[in-house]
Amino acid sequence: MMLNYFLVFTILLALATLYFLLAKKFNIVDRPNHRSSHTEVTVRGGGIIFPIAIILWWLINDFLHTWMVIGMVWIAAISLMDDLFTLSRKLRFGVQFLALTMAFYDLGLFYQQPYWSLPILYFIALGIINAINFMDGINGITGLYSLTFFGTILVVNHYMPLFEESIIQYLILSIFVFLVFNFRKKALMFAGDIGSISIAYMMIYFLVQWYLAGQHWTIILLLLVYGADSFLTLGQRLLRGENVALPHRSHLYQLLVNQLKWQHIFVSLGYAIIQFALNYLLFIKPQSYPTSIIASLTLVITALVYLSVKRPIQKKFNC
Repeated sequence: MMLNYFLVFTILLALATLYFLLAKKFNIVDRPNHRSSHTEVTVRGGGIIFPIAIILWWLINDFLHTWMVIGMVWIAAISLMDDLFTLSRKLRFGVQFLALTMAFYDLGLFYQQPYWSLPILYFIALGIINAINFMDGINGITGLYSLTFFGTILVVNHYMPLFEESIIQYLILSIFVFLVFNFRKKALMFAGDIGSISIAYMMIYFLVQWYLAGQHWTIILLLLVYGADSFLTLGQRLLRGENVALPHRSHLYQLLVNQLKWQHIFVSLGYAIIQFALNYLLFIKPQSYPTSIIASLTLVITALVYLSVKRPIQKKFNC
């Protein structure tokens, strides 16, 4: 078994290296601008290794969950095109909606949930996809946070068997491969839209699968740290009358890196460690779900702590 996973890791590493070389040759790079948190030209789209891992798993495992994989191919393809060109927002959202429909169909969602709940689920899922995409702004953050999420799912699966374990393991291997190139002071590759959106797609897939099995909304706390930074920042920008569709540098992680000059890898580690600590206390240690009361209190406390850290920085730097 270990030999098999070592072979998969080696294949993924070779493919990631090949993409890195091709991207450099064909100038598939991210150039710094006034909104960036990096200062050097860097290969983008390195997160292509995530959908490749899913396709590899699908080929090896007798074409299981084909609808989910087709959805992954669709969402990865449109995201890669968006990395290479500038696509319209409507086109991107349309393909994301289609891909989510395929994932939901694969899970049997349409037979298990009332029709009135579907718009809510689509709204939440699209929100998660775009929030995770916006959070992909510094070295290591997408890889480490994804590793925390899927590592938690893997642990949960040992005492609450719900998921196809091998697909989680392939994803984790692909994340480790990506971190080889990204988790460093000067990253060799960024995930790009194809990476952050593909990994968000798989997070949603497992969250919906878990929700259908247990009907507990509190599993959304597995994305609490990202959620706090994404949606509280969105709220602040709306209150300031900003165009929330435009790129910005208002997230807490961006303030820590750009204003306080903290190193990328330490901020990324901090986000991942805080999220894992929450996952351990709320899910892994009790081997259960947090109650709605505990989850609600956790949401409120997290928001208060988040704002108490962020607002002094904003006042100090007038941002």
